[in-house]
Amino acid sequence: MKILRNYILKDFVSVSLFSFLLTAMVMLMGNMVPITDMIIRKGVNFFDAMKIFLFHAPVLLKYIIPISFLFGVLLVMGRLIADNELTAIRVAGISLMKILNIFLIVGFIFSLLLFILNDKVIPDFHYRYQKGKKTFIFKNISSLIEPGVFLENFEKYVLYVSDKYDENKLKNVFIYELSETSDTNKVIFAKRGEFIRDGDILKIKLEDGFRDEASTSKGKELYRLNFKVFFMDIPIHKKEKGKIRKKPTDMSIKELKEKIIYLKNLGLDSPYEPLELRRELHERISLPFSIIVFIILGFGVSLLVKHRERSVNLLLAILGFGLYYLLWFLGTVLIEHEYIATWLGMWMPNFIIAAIGFYLFFRHANTG
Repeated sequence: MKILRNYILKDFVSVSLFSFLLTAMVMLMGNMVPITDMIIRKGVNFFDAMKIFLFHAPVLLKYIIPISFLFGVLLVMGRLIADNELTAIRVAGISLMKILNIFLIVGFIFSLLLFILNDKVIPDFHYRYQKGKKTFIFKNISSLIEPGVFLENFEKYVLYVSDKYDENKLKNVFIYELSETSDTNKVIFAKRGEFIRDGDILKIKLEDGFRDEASTSKGKELYRLNFKVFFMDIPIHKKEKGKIRKKPTDMSIKELKEKIIYLKNLGLDSPYEPLELRRELHERISLPFSIIVFIILGFGVSLLVKHRERSVNLLLAILGFGLYYLLWFLGTVLIEHEYIATWLGMWMPNFIIAAIGFYLFFRHANTG
């Protein structure tokens, strides 16, 4: 049994490592598209863009590691079945459960590793990514400007620009001020505009334009102020010396629990934010165990479809991965509408995928 275990593990580790590198390359290339767009089309500094990319790369580990194990189990079991080695193993009196246990032990070890990464490392990098992105936006505000597109990156203001030249120069600028409480609509127009940084404050310099204030009350009065030069602050960067408020995805499990308890003590246990915190907490715990779930699914599927090509294995792995995150999305929607408990919504993909895997395993374990 020891020789067989080492034989299977050697094959499994090499195949899973190859799958990890392949999956990582595909996902990283997909995330390189917006980075390339920043550098080529928007004139962003190469090193600034790569810094943002490197902060985001570790976040992908929570997706790459589980699917690598699914690929690994399907490919290894597919080869054992295609070469009739699995039949020889079973003739020798070794049950399929013992073979499955070999994969599960490795999966459990990596589940604990992913749990640590998902608790400590990935949230920290996600926070650095958000912080770096916000600083990057402030330093390269002109890169956000898309002529002919309404931009809503400025809190209560919507910005529209007909054209952009010399990187930071704007032409025909419209600024719409949004207000839910006031009955006055405010619009600013300028023939030319330019972003200016004043310390930690972002301003826009407008030239040759006017500011309209139209009342929506019975009088429907219109006030217009013409100007040659007009400066206004753009509320995109808060004066917090580079600090930004942590989102649930940026918090550790300990921080999530503390925030939930804090809001519960304030009597805020039902609004959206505490719900989002609880969802993130259960997702953070359940996701690492998707490795074990994918091992069970891959093992069961391998017994269902025999003597197949590697391309079919890859297709089955992609379908299994897609089904898992489709169930994850469904659970998220059900949680937001409060149809099911938060823990159930986040653990539902694990329960269903594991049930499918065990069903296939026990149905075909005594056949072939």
